[in-house]
Amino acid sequence: MRLNKKLTLLIPPLAWFAWYFLPDSPPFWAIAKHWPISLTMAFGSFVAGATSEAGGAVAFPVFTKILAIPAMQAKLFSLATQSVGMGSALLTILLLRIRVEWRAVFWVVVGSVPMLWLGFQIAEQLPASAVRMVFTVIQSSFALALWWHNRDPDRDRHDSLPAFGGPEKLTLLGFGMLGGLISGLLGSGLEIIVFSVLVLWFRLCEKAATPTVIVMMVLTSWSAFAMIYWSDRFVPPVTEYWLAAIPIVVMGAPLGVYVCSRMSRVAVVYTLLGLIGLELLSSLILIPLTPQLGLAAIALFLGFSCVYYSMYRSKRYLDRPPALS
Repeated sequence: MRLNKKLTLLIPPLAWFAWYFLPDSPPFWAIAKHWPISLTMAFGSFVAGATSEAGGAVAFPVFTKILAIPAMQAKLFSLATQSVGMGSALLTILLLRIRVEWRAVFWVVVGSVPMLWLGFQIAEQLPASAVRMVFTVIQSSFALALWWHNRDPDRDRHDSLPAFGGPEKLTLLGFGMLGGLISGLLGSGLEIIVFSVLVLWFRLCEKAATPTVIVMMVLTSWSAFAMIYWSDRFVPPVTEYWLAAIPIVVMGAPLGVYVCSRMSRVAVVYTLLGLIGLELLSSLILIPLTPQLGLAAIALFLGFSCVYYSMYRSKRYLDRPPALS
């Protein structure tokens, strides 16, 4: 294990070496030209590694609300950057032998990947303000669900999936499809949807759910990046933003994974709640709300909240021993 910890230190230098020889190299000009991007992802990549939030959960609101970058470009950047940053986080998880629920990973990814393209197509038909508000609503309903889940410190929590039969596979597949659709729409979202299912429905401990969700995000982001590249969507200025972020995220995400492995469950939870609270506040201040958009946001929030609350109230997996299959 000690050797593996040392090997994790090689991840950033090896990534930097590969980054240097990318097309249009050396790309140091990208960092100088787009330093706000690099600065944003220094924080975003750490958050992605330490919590169940993807780096896009930080990048998307900062890009669209503060840096005035179009929502479509912010989404493409988020998916492309997550494929690199979370890839380094995945290597860290494997080297440190952090436990992952691989059974859940398989069924979620099988559901999410085919839905990404549909999310891309829907996003092109929606106004930017609607896309940004959907992002905020999903984040806020998740925060409410997480608060419900942690009101009771004695609530039963499992270290692994309490059962794994046909119903569990279908549940993971279905929510993986929903998460893939939202990720294609916003650039992130799979992690929030699946994390909610794992901790609320299956009563999986947050520290066990976080690395599992990270692996799901990596595999989905790789698929999304391939779709973006082969559909000729990966063009400037998104490529320039991506070059500016790579050397930062390959260091921030592994650091976040390591810190998360040392954090308490409660610390992980309150970190998430604080970040989502800031995102909600910024949306209320910066996004112009029309009556139609406001009503749609309220309806969507209530819909997600009702689903989360029903999962929270369920006793299906209460005090059940982990499945061996």
